[in-house]
Amino acid sequence: MANNPIQIVLNSGSFVDDIQTTAGGSNTDFFAERDLDFDVHKSDLIGQFSAAKASLASSGHTTGFARVALRTRALAKSHRPTQSLLKPEVAPICGVSDFGELLVEFTAGAMDNVIRNIATAEPETRLRADKHGKVKPSPSRLRSEVGAISKIIPYGASDRRQFSLDEAIAWLSNPRSGHYFLIQMFVPVEELDWRGSGRRLKEFGNFQKRLQAIDHSLVPSQVTDWWSERGFLRLGMGEASQSTTEDFRRVLSVLEDEPFVRKIWLPPIIEPTQSAVTQARTGERHVFGEPLSGASYPVVGVIDTGIAPIEALNPWIIGQTAAGDPAAQDTSHGTFIGALISDAQTLNEHAEAAESPCKIYDLGLHITDDHGYAEAYPNGFMDFLEQLDFEIESAVEAGARVFNMSLAVHELVRDDVYSPFAARLDAIADKHDIIFVLPTGNLPELQFRPDWPDQADDALAMLANYRHSGLDRLHQPADSFRSVVVAALDPRTSSNAHLKPSVYSRRGPGLALGSKPDLCHLGGSADPGNLLNSLSTKGEIVGGCGTSYAAPLVAKTLGQIDHKIAGTVKRETLTALAIHGASAPAHMAHKKLTHVSKDFVGFGLPQVSENTLLTDDHSITLVFEAQLKNKKALSFDFQWPQALVRRDGKCAGEATLTLVYRPPLDLSYGSETVRVNLEAYLRQEKVDPKTGELSYGGFFTSRATSGLERERVKEGQKWGAVKKWSRKTQKAGVGTSSQFRLVVEPLSRSGFALPAEGIPFAAILTITDPWGEAPIFNQMRRSLQARDVAIADIRTAVQIRPRAGF
Repeated sequence: MANNPIQIVLNSGSFVDDIQTTAGGSNTDFFAERDLDFDVHKSDLIGQFSAAKASLASSGHTTGFARVALRTRALAKSHRPTQSLLKPEVAPICGVSDFGELLVEFTAGAMDNVIRNIATAEPETRLRADKHGKVKPSPSRLRSEVGAISKIIPYGASDRRQFSLDEAIAWLSNPRSGHYFLIQMFVPVEELDWRGSGRRLKEFGNFQKRLQAIDHSLVPSQVTDWWSERGFLRLGMGEASQSTTEDFRRVLSVLEDEPFVRKIWLPPIIEPTQSAVTQARTGERHVFGEPLSGASYPVVGVIDTGIAPIEALNPWIIGQTAAGDPAAQDTSHGTFIGALISDAQTLNEHAEAAESPCKIYDLGLHITDDHGYAEAYPNGFMDFLEQLDFEIESAVEAGARVFNMSLAVHELVRDDVYSPFAARLDAIADKHDIIFVLPTGNLPELQFRPDWPDQADDALAMLANYRHSGLDRLHQPADSFRSVVVAALDPRTSSNAHLKPSVYSRRGPGLALGSKPDLCHLGGSADPGNLLNSLSTKGEIVGGCGTSYAAPLVAKTLGQIDHKIAGTVKRETLTALAIHGASAPAHMAHKKLTHVSKDFVGFGLPQVSENTLLTDDHSITLVFEAQLKNKKALSFDFQWPQALVRRDGKCAGEATLTLVYRPPLDLSYGSETVRVNLEAYLRQEKVDPKTGELSYGGFFTSRATSGLERERVKEGQKWGAVKKWSRKTQKAGVGTSSQFRLVVEPLSRSGFALPAEGIPFAAILTITDPWGEAPIFNQMRRSLQARDVAIADIRTAVQIRPRAGF
């Protein structure tokens, strides 16, 4: 029985210390003992750089940009060709696109410099004996960097625009679009306008003249500082119906030709993730229980269409903001979600929906009437997000820290782009110290997958034969790093005891193969006989399904976890607690589904909050909260529970570790948006039998076994802001010592320094006797207290936590 509280380490900061650094590795020769191939490679690169220079000369521009692709073995930051070839003062890196594609700014002179350097790279393999006498390649840094580059491709029109002329005209005809192109420049706007200088200022001036030659009203404008600081401009097209096809073609031609334009976006059009199926139970009304007098409830913010004034639901709403004309507003989507947050546990009989009720702060900002939306948000999604930023402050003051936003745009998450929608949402979350909970998005009915089979082999076959592979990926803004993204499961039925991914639920991965979704929950089945129940705007019971309805069930649990902890913990701790206690549906945990299950269910279905914060006698859970600054790491030594230590120091049991952190983000770096990675390790002490020297290693690490960077990202969760690992030993145990060390340490991107304030993180470690025999909780607690580790019940301890001494 779970009756022991999760323990927070109050003095986590005391275990943050200097990193034990080791000397960097030697240069890599990617053409070792293949000198003829290297000679051909040099000639190819010189030809490609020369062609890029010629293309720049013929364009009439003084500045150009190119994609420099690295070979697969050269993706790690130690191989970046920025010390000898692409120096910042010669050809600066101004971003990253897809995996291993550096975006480089260049002039004709810079190209000449790079070409000369390529030509002087030594043609022969140099060998040298290391300190052990082993002969190894020892290239110059220049040869290594030349070998690291696979090819160079001038940045062109197809890189800047991924939509057709007809699509643009139709898109900007939608009154919700704001009737403008969103232009992302390679550099901040202040480096291009009157505050800039030199060739950039001249280039931007010519760009404006070319636009105004089409129509004097075509002037790129700024919206707010947040957007302009990240290089975004708005180019209004007026009412699209008043512009001719030729006008659109000429504008796009100018935009595609301008070297400083990185991306031309059609502004996202925000919509609710509509229910795949809705079915009313005619006339059947639901009786709400009122909030208990004097009782305290968590508050969850609902960012949606607004909630209908239903008499029974009104007592659960503690604040409201409504946008648009109430008479024209369709509040059915927001009402369905609001009722789930306040009363899903009685509307639905499923055990998974048993979370306790929450109160609601209703942010009815999404206007369903097109005319009203255009009037309230003339700049479309940008104005919507700025209004959200403003309104959230009142909800936070009322006690909301978790916000459900079951809204999305019909654009897929990509590997090479961190969407502006997600980026702005993450900035709002950071500003207000809140968590957004988002859905993965729904598939249109024609793209529904078949029902998920019970057998793993059948499931793999179903996915292999799915005709819309790639089109079923997450909808933006599910590439958000700060938000919790939720997929949908079909509820159990009398004929099927399994929880299965819903046929309509979109799948991961997230940006750059990152781990998304984070969690899953009941969303209702597309089968009309197995829907999720909630309320209509008239207060009648109505069934529906969709990822929109799975998300609020997770938001509810996060709100309850936060509420049950007296005081304030980091956002990362709340997310980590939900994920740490989550588990994948049983049949999704099959070994054969390892590489696909996370794309459909994330880290699994969270427990209800009460169980999340408790463990049984046979396990203990420790929570660490701290911030890692430059050249610092958390290093926590402890002794394995004595009841799980076998003969000769072998240690048995199961360990689970969850790590959630808040990395710095930079959307200009595309697939490398996350600028700092935290790695976690659980290490066991080892003794060298020859020297007696002590070291720590093994048990488990966050790193993938493959040495290739792409595989470390995909399998080892490298650069992911949310990570989880576990290992269960045989009963005989492993290793030779009961001394263990938990380590959390940072790794930054090439040329990026950790911010002075550090990287906030939460690490949660559970040690369990999986055989249910040993009194782990009491043994570990006594052992830690004997080592002066300050631990206490997380539900009450944060009010008395000492200040971290680092």
